[in-house]
Amino acid sequence: MEERPIVEELYRKDSDIINYVVYRNSGNTGKDEVLQHKIEGTSETAHVTLHPDGTVNFRIIRFKKYLEEAIKNNLAGYTPSISYNVRQFIKKVREKL
Repeated sequence: MEERPIVEELYRKDSDIINYVVYRNSGNTGKDEVLQHKIEGTSETAHVTLHPDGTVNFRIIRFKKYLEEAIKNNLAGYTPSISYNVRQFIKKVREKL
């Protein structure tokens, strides 16, 4: 059975798309939060995952700089305005980049 997201939010800036998704952790110990960057909505460049224990994993598919820059700038220029949950996510992962 495919795991469905609990929360899913989409942010846009020109051809860049940031997707924030929250899933139930596979060990049922909490929720995994993922921030994913795509160009033109199809080509993933990188994503960062925050696990319930505070561990952060950064996965680079093509380029790290787009997602890293967006995080450092609090998704400045992306619409709509970021939610409280995304703001908290960024606060937690920024220091670990």
